[in-house]
Amino acid sequence: MSELSVVGKSVVRLDARTKVLGKEEYCADIKLPGMLHAKVLGSPHPHAKILSVDTSAAEKVSGVRCVVTEKDAPKKLTGTGGIKDMPILARDVVRHVGEPVAAVAATTVEGAEEALELIKVEYKELPAIFDAEEAAGTNPPVIIHPDFSNYRVTLHPDRLSPERPNVFTHIKVYKGDVDKGFKESDLIVENRFVAPSIQHCALEPHAVVVCPEPDGSVTVFTGKQGLSRVKEDIAAAFGIEPYRVRVRQQYVGGSFGGKNGTYEFIPTLLALKTGRPVKWVMTREEVFVLGGPREGMVLTVKDGFKKDGTLVARRMEVLVDGGAYAEASPGITQNCSSATICMYRIPHLKWDGYAVYTNTPKRRGMRGYGVNEVAFAIESNMEIAAEKLGIDPVELRRKNLLREGEPMLNGEITHSIGAAECLDRVCAAIKLNEQGASEGPWRKGKGLALGNKYSTARAAYCGARIRVTENERIIVYHGADAVGQGVNTVIAQMAAEEFGISTDCVDVVFSDTATTPFFGGGSTSSRTTYNLGNAVRRACDDAKRQIFQRAAWNLEAPPELLDTGNMEVYVRSHPERKIRVKDLFSSYQDRPRQIPAGGAGEGEEIMEIIGKATYRAESIPDDPKTGQLDPELAKQGKRFMAFYTYVAKAVEVAVNIETGEVKVLRCCGTVDLGKAINPKTCEQQLEGGMAMGIGSALYEVTLMEKGRVLNPNFTDYRAPLAAQMPFNENMKSIFVESAPHKDGPFGAKGFSEGAVTGTEPAIANAIYNAVGVRIKELPITPEKVIRALRETHPLLAEKRESG
Repeated sequence: MSELSVVGKSVVRLDARTKVLGKEEYCADIKLPGMLHAKVLGSPHPHAKILSVDTSAAEKVSGVRCVVTEKDAPKKLTGTGGIKDMPILARDVVRHVGEPVAAVAATTVEGAEEALELIKVEYKELPAIFDAEEAAGTNPPVIIHPDFSNYRVTLHPDRLSPERPNVFTHIKVYKGDVDKGFKESDLIVENRFVAPSIQHCALEPHAVVVCPEPDGSVTVFTGKQGLSRVKEDIAAAFGIEPYRVRVRQQYVGGSFGGKNGTYEFIPTLLALKTGRPVKWVMTREEVFVLGGPREGMVLTVKDGFKKDGTLVARRMEVLVDGGAYAEASPGITQNCSSATICMYRIPHLKWDGYAVYTNTPKRRGMRGYGVNEVAFAIESNMEIAAEKLGIDPVELRRKNLLREGEPMLNGEITHSIGAAECLDRVCAAIKLNEQGASEGPWRKGKGLALGNKYSTARAAYCGARIRVTENERIIVYHGADAVGQGVNTVIAQMAAEEFGISTDCVDVVFSDTATTPFFGGGSTSSRTTYNLGNAVRRACDDAKRQIFQRAAWNLEAPPELLDTGNMEVYVRSHPERKIRVKDLFSSYQDRPRQIPAGGAGEGEEIMEIIGKATYRAESIPDDPKTGQLDPELAKQGKRFMAFYTYVAKAVEVAVNIETGEVKVLRCCGTVDLGKAINPKTCEQQLEGGMAMGIGSALYEVTLMEKGRVLNPNFTDYRAPLAAQMPFNENMKSIFVESAPHKDGPFGAKGFSEGAVTGTEPAIANAIYNAVGVRIKELPITPEKVIRALRETHPLLAEKRESG
């Protein structure tokens, strides 16, 4: 690749100044004439039949303009995944605490809240089930969706499990013969791990404003991921032509997957009923329930090894607690299997993933989309095996790593894998083999883990437009989500690189379904840099083609011999022969009045230059019975996922043997990202992701009792504080660019979800290295550490109690 002038540089973010000055508008900031405020009444029961709803008193409250129940709502069931099982407002039955039963629109927030208190709902409580393992059986005590067979389900029948009434997805990845593999193994290591439901903790709560327009159309202002999906979902639910639904994204104060569901239905219903704009800003408690926390998982891993450390067989069962409605859980259950598929060479594999209904709040995918939890189990088990085998854990991993060109466990051919270099560099950075000295009751230890994050190719279709203006500016139009990850800056860098200019000459127009191109699937699955970057580069090529067509006449050279830089077009072999781009917009002196065939269009006046392009990440399906790809197509380079990003994490911890407290002293992360388009932004993403991993490893859990969230606020929910993070100089980011992706823009791959992956098992392994206790259930709290110390080191416990 030739020397790059803008890509690969830490350009200051385009929105840095306006955000720091507080001049950007977020959804909650919107104020429209005649705007009403929405409030939602949730169920107090985890499972109950609705006998009656009386809204008469609420309707009489001053300022109330509308009260709605399921009788007013569209009858179509909704859902963002492959199963449509969720009513907009509860219909006949509520299935979790907080499920919306009614909603109010009033001129003030206080009036709406007063009206909610006057709505009378009569319930008949039903038995409920909260434990995913109990719910997953063939004869569970409660069936949460007895009408499941009547739902609109697009999953393949082989991905369902009709013999288990509460299981709504069953994902299989089978290779070889695991029983044979275990018989051939010299050591078998089997363990059970638990990762609880946690919260996304975006500082900005979920918010939406819906404005009905005079022509019957609807404008939706929202701060979320996936604008095109919102447009499609609202159009389908309310029977509106899609072109009459406009969705505009405001700046987003964090999402991490939590704002990827469609929560715009209720304010849309109220807006259509009243004919007035309606704003709904969730309370923090509503965010923690209706926003959808991360799924919980129970994971069982059984690995078989030869004496020399060769990994022979793996059996893995993953139970995904999806809550009361399917939402993202089918995709999570399938895609999290990639943590096993694309990392280690294993001749025999049996993977079963089950998504299960429980009477708890519906779940949303979180940064990592299930991979983090699977990596916690796998990388902990690898560490346990290394000790039993008497093999260095780094060497055990290195020995079994897949290599470029080898088939993955689903048959896909491995490409762009920098895992080995990630492993080596993170070990060197943390000085893995140097043990820190004890300080009083504090014992120090180090640990590492590998990880990976796929990017799904399904729904990964997007477009881009490039407009070249008469004042020599480049305007990029795209429909991806700006959720804080710096997409506009990265895309501006790519466009600037293509035109040989600085980002100061690039403007970005984004995220408005009426004016910007389609972006399928939203900014999820770490797809934005890869997919949109490819579309933008192609659109730049299209715009440059038009520029060269125009300049060819003036420069007396064929278009294919021209190039551009600094807003000048020149002949490559004679760079002194040049013309400024702005002069291509001037009066038609010394050039034809019309573009030749193949330019802007036969007979079309030279008025503007707009490059257009699309990009689709192609993929092939797997066999739903085995998870395997067609071997012939795989040999041709066809892929199941768009790409895989590999990471390694290493930490140093201090564990207090008297209190069980754990401090992360140092944290290093390496990521195989192909090419760092903006290194500083990448560093911010990686360090932020590792901080999230520290939180989920040591502190975070959504506490529930009989389906009710007990800690639905930042006072009771233990999100980590800055004081619980390593000092800045002890957070280290390392980027591996030795394995660029052949289809990535400038070789780049997305990685921001993988920034979290591997942190949890690295911390668990470091704690074991420090004090010899293995915690298999997250978060690793002081109580769990002390309990484990008492069980494994009783003399230490006696000394602590007597002292």
